[in-house]
Amino acid sequence: MIPFNVPPCVGDEYEYVKEAIDSHKICGDGAFTRKCNAWMEERFRAQKVLLTTSGSTALDMALLLCDLKAGDEVILPSFTFSSTANAVLLAGATPVFVDIRPDTMNLDENKIEAAITPKTRAIIVVHYAGVSCEMDRIMEIAKKYHLLVVEDAAQGVMSTYHGQALGTFGDFGCFSFHETKNYSMGEGGALLIRDAKNNERAEILREKGTNRSKFNRGQVDKY
Repeated sequence: MIPFNVPPCVGDEYEYVKEAIDSHKICGDGAFTRKCNAWMEERFRAQKVLLTTSGSTALDMALLLCDLKAGDEVILPSFTFSSTANAVLLAGATPVFVDIRPDTMNLDENKIEAAITPKTRAIIVVHYAGVSCEMDRIMEIAKKYHLLVVEDAAQGVMSTYHGQALGTFGDFGCFSFHETKNYSMGEGGALLIRDAKNNERAEILREKGTNRSKFNRGQVDKY
């Protein structure tokens, strides 16, 4: 039987796990978390990156940061994983599915405008199998109609479009590091944030409604 995937291991994992255990900081947001966030911010030229527990969590956070209300509509491709649509529903909005292109299996940029209504607030693009959507055209549409853009780049880590990293075009980008993805840590994900005005709220959402991120940085004495 041919396995669906073989999780990549490079040999340093045991050493790093031991280092984390020996540090007595194994609950997250330790030295390795800070290194990963900083590395991704530099590598992808992202304003802010936050590691998350999954790509699904990154999507949930992104849609909450879009400040959607009941009745708002979000356009997304008809072919995607359930987490993409679930994030819209969990934010209280309505998913509007748009057909995909047969050549890329991605959202058909030529069918987006027909799906836009006065209730449309955002577009979610999914870079299926690491193949980029037509981001130039999609960003033009978003600008024209004043829509937010969320990139589901769960399968697009290290992929680019015209030399720019996927996940950095829209207002928010979402990565997955599930064991089936091209870069894996078993479970996990990341949220990429374009506008610094969303940084503090993103940290609060990530920390279950608290300012623990500031506490961890020594900026407050309690949370």
